[in-house]
Amino acid sequence: MGRVSGGQRLLAYGHSWVDGDGATSRSACLAARVARELGLELDNRGVGGSSSTGTAALVRQDPPRPARLYLVMTGLNDLRLGGDSASVLADYEASLRTVFDAFRLAAADALVVAFAQPHLLDFSLYAPHNLGSNGLVDTYNGVLRQVAADYPRVVVAEATDWDARTMLDPDTVHANDAGHECLARAAIRAATAAWQ
Repeated sequence: MGRVSGGQRLLAYGHSWVDGDGATSRSACLAARVARELGLELDNRGVGGSSSTGTAALVRQDPPRPARLYLVMTGLNDLRLGGDSASVLADYEASLRTVFDAFRLAAADALVVAFAQPHLLDFSLYAPHNLGSNGLVDTYNGVLRQVAADYPRVVVAEATDWDARTMLDPDTVHANDAGHECLARAAIRAATAAWQ
């Protein structure tokens, strides 16, 4: 692994899963697990309840610091609030590009790991954030993969061993400790493969 501007820093952005909701401690959240396993210093800028447009606004208002690795997970709140709105999906795509461009500007050689959103069990709670579905999750993940393919140092972390029945918090919206661990494993696999 070559030296990357930003030294041994990991910056994490996105919604409440990145922020650590559902985990029993800060050290159990997915971003902390990834940083610890890869020996990186964590700067966690996750914001509970945020949408992709909120994450894009954040990187515009407060540009990312140089880092060796950037993590991002966003889109769940977009689809839970926007449902199958084509304009919300278009805003998601544009926001991803804004975020990835900001990372490139901060550290051109850094790796970006973007999480594909795992499935939930129940989208019917917490109106007005009750318009999502696993079909929409798949649609948003498809857009994520298409956008990531346009960036040479962006990889998508796929939690292939995700089990919504055992990895979600009782609130049905956030990952529990097992879910955070599963996602961290996916990110570590993706980063390790990209750095080989």
